[in-house]
Amino acid sequence: MTVFERYPKTTLSTLFITFLLIIDIGAAALFSSIGLYKPQYKIESYYRIENEIFHHTLAANITNAKAQWGPILGYEVNTNSLGFKDSQPRKISLEKTNHRILLMGDSFTEGVGYAYNDTFAGILDKNLKNKNIEVLNAAVSSYSPIIYYRKTQYLINKGLEFDHMVVFVDISDIEDEAKNYIINEDGNVISKRAGKLNYKLKRFITENTIILSNIRILLRKSKNSVKAVNEPKFDDVINAPRSLWTINDGIYNDYGKKGLKLAEQHMTMLANLLKTNNIKLTIVVYPWPDQIWHKDLESKQVIFWQNWSKEHNADFINLFPTFINASNPKKTIEDYFIFGDFHWNKKGHNLIAESILPQL
Repeated sequence: MTVFERYPKTTLSTLFITFLLIIDIGAAALFSSIGLYKPQYKIESYYRIENEIFHHTLAANITNAKAQWGPILGYEVNTNSLGFKDSQPRKISLEKTNHRILLMGDSFTEGVGYAYNDTFAGILDKNLKNKNIEVLNAAVSSYSPIIYYRKTQYLINKGLEFDHMVVFVDISDIEDEAKNYIINEDGNVISKRAGKLNYKLKRFITENTIILSNIRILLRKSKNSVKAVNEPKFDDVINAPRSLWTINDGIYNDYGKKGLKLAEQHMTMLANLLKTNNIKLTIVVYPWPDQIWHKDLESKQVIFWQNWSKEHNADFINLFPTFINASNPKKTIEDYFIFGDFHWNKKGHNLIAESILPQL
């Protein structure tokens, strides 16, 4: 008795799936070759794109993209010719005409959840423009010091002129440094997961199929929609593993110590690069809800980067006291953060802008 005779349904199903997969791969190859299909790596892949030099970035000259962040759906994203979040698509000259400040950081500095004008970067831009100071925001979600350095190096080599870089070093940078990124043999930033089987399988599906790739995207959208529908809770932002390394010795020993060492290495490379090009450096640190909740005022994050800034002659702005004070921690978090999320709301962005504007 043949396999087909013993298991007719299973055999037919296997043959049908194999046939569909072959058709899917063939169609993806054909449509890609004539420019009708582009792999989508992320749900928002129309403007969040991969970069072979510094891992990922925002696409240039995006107009009114409808983005999503947790419970906030459909907020507006525009980018300029450099792929920086901006008030509108516009051409940015590589040569500066006035004093130019370049902001660098991760999702907090990018301003996820809000249009540019409602973020602290947009508020600084508006206020400093009157003083003939130009502000550009090179930050993108999930950046960390390894990308701060490599992207800055790329921009300088490209010919971008600026006088002052302000780096907002995030609490989560330390886990990203320890677990997520590495510089390859070509000197470019890649994911540490790049060599793992499940990562390669996902990449293969994304790059070589249409149907399967879109099924993956739909499943992820569905998962995000469920999260958005579920009522956020205050407790969602407390005791987050990505921020507890400053408080919990076990988590600090797990990845915090290693992450800080790597962050120090890459920030030192950045400082040396800026010094060579006569560019001023300012470091800004700020708490997550966990640091506020646990009153982690003299935080490892503060002490480490304050000492590093002194060693490298960088200005240092500590925003921990802005959030950690006599006020009730729960009220502070509810006042300045997206409810159920780690990122600032509009009031939080205004507070950040008000706090650092006099120092810039």
